[in-house]
Amino acid sequence: MKTLYSVYREAIKTLTEAGCDSPEFDAQQLISFCFGYNKTQLLMNSGSAVDEVKLIHFDDCVKRRSQHEPLQYIIGMWDFHKFSFKVGEGVLIPRPETEILVEFAVDKIQKNGCSVVLDLCCGSGCIGLSIAKLCPKTKVYCIDISDKALEYTRLNKDLLNADNVTVVKTDVLESSGFYSLPRPDIIISNPPYIRTSDIKTLQPEIAYEPALALDGGEDGLVFYRALSEIWYPFINRGGYIAMECGEDQAKDIFSLFVDKAEKGKIVKDAAGLDRVVVIAR
Repeated sequence: MKTLYSVYREAIKTLTEAGCDSPEFDAQQLISFCFGYNKTQLLMNSGSAVDEVKLIHFDDCVKRRSQHEPLQYIIGMWDFHKFSFKVGEGVLIPRPETEILVEFAVDKIQKNGCSVVLDLCCGSGCIGLSIAKLCPKTKVYCIDISDKALEYTRLNKDLLNADNVTVVKTDVLESSGFYSLPRPDIIISNPPYIRTSDIKTLQPEIAYEPALALDGGEDGLVFYRALSEIWYPFINRGGYIAMECGEDQAKDIFSLFVDKAEKGKIVKDAAGLDRVVVIAR
């Protein structure tokens, strides 16, 4: 007879041997997903016999994770800021450092007021939808070129009942992208910023995420040029653009705005790395 604890320990062993970064965390999350037990309940029910049907599902999930499929894709939901979002292949996985963009926008909206926010390269919609839920009087436009990403954005919009969000398909790299959009007070963006040559050197989980959401061109700055040249001038005076970036890109991004803006700042993430560039309009 297999017990809950024995299958949990077997999963940790399998994931450890597969080289997963956090085997205990992953195993616990899959136990919760497949059997419905949180960490405390796992300990309290460690000797319980497992349901055979649920075990089949659990073993399949462990196998997928051992092949480095992202845990978030397997579970299909992931927490970001104060909400949970549907995720899967075709969208970038929400990451804690990206919450800085939400915190920045909400702070500015609460202090200065803001009628329109654009979330460019929105992916699952986690940034724009979080802002919309926390600032219900603000109109938020979630914008992407990927049909798959926008499908998830719409699913998450419905999940959160975010009635102040409009989902728009357009190419951020094209000057016609903002046609028919209202002028924003704030633009938020987590654009593709990984250098093309660096993508294949990243951890194997990254291979499951869409290249469209990762590849920032040869120098990683393709989208920042578009944000500087096309979108920044579109912002209302007194507004802001806030952009997530790689840890070594902030100074290069600032240089793209040097002839257009007088004020800007870099916001560091919890690890002390440069993570968000803010430019005032």
